[in-house]
Amino acid sequence: MPWRESAADLDRARAERPIVVPSAFGGLVGIYTPAAPDVPSAGLCAVLLTRPRSHRNRMWVEGARRLAAQGFACFRFDYHGTGDSEGPTGPLDPNRPYRDDIVTVLRVLRAQLGGRRFVLCGACFDARTALSAFADEADAIAGLMFMAAPVVELDTLVRVDADRKDWGHLARSLRNPYNWKSLASAGRWRYMATVIGRVARRSLGAAPAGDPPLGAAFVEHFQALLRSRARALFLYGRDDAEYESFRIAERTAFAKLTPEQRARLEVEVWDGTVHGFLEMKRQRETFERALGWIAALHPARAAAPARTIPGDATPSAVAG
Repeated sequence: MPWRESAADLDRARAERPIVVPSAFGGLVGIYTPAAPDVPSAGLCAVLLTRPRSHRNRMWVEGARRLAAQGFACFRFDYHGTGDSEGPTGPLDPNRPYRDDIVTVLRVLRAQLGGRRFVLCGACFDARTALSAFADEADAIAGLMFMAAPVVELDTLVRVDADRKDWGHLARSLRNPYNWKSLASAGRWRYMATVIGRVARRSLGAAPAGDPPLGAAFVEHFQALLRSRARALFLYGRDDAEYESFRIAERTAFAKLTPEQRARLEVEVWDGTVHGFLEMKRQRETFERALGWIAALHPARAAAPARTIPGDATPSAVAG
């Protein structure tokens, strides 16, 4: 384990119970961690969206118990077709989030466990799934932690990512043996063709195209977030391919925010990457940021806790 469980953590572990949520795809298996009874209640249930429900290195097991010790109920579950849950398995596309899964979970938590207000947290596909819940349950969601997710269609994301590259990048890539092995995939050939074509056109002086459109699903769900009263934190790394697509959202959707909306929606951009999963230090940093941001939603917290942001992190100009 990456953490030493305190007595409070162990109490929350012993209080946990499995929950099977009936859904259109079959049973969704999750773990409910009740809030500690001897601390002030936050009146919030944190739903930690990830695959599998434990997250990498069991981080959300730790996260659920730590938040529960601070007065938050917590729930983490396997999507349909994942982990212990029933249902069909298929490729994941952030523009087609598992909206039915998260909405069903929220309604069951309300009906069976008394949850009235929720905080949702996820990265990439999980962030888009969390955001999608606003289309149905906006009034019940108090907060959203949205990390490193693309906000355009996947084919558009490839073009946006390709526009970050030049001939030098291509030359370095060709010296990496792993990249040659990956060309066994037809999808990787298409990606390389897109990159080479766009680099070549820029070299020939082709005029840059305007911003591509945001994904239709993102626009719908983002508008539902804006109509809510929820707070949200959007967290990206400058070197994330996903951040290039998010910059389009900053220049378009975020630029139109009202003062009230700007006060609720924060954006943080860190040096390096946030989306990657191989750097253990960065994993822990984003994990701690998520826990700290959620904990600050507790009504008993008079002010947000002091935080240390790695690197030269700068809030976006649209941050409230």
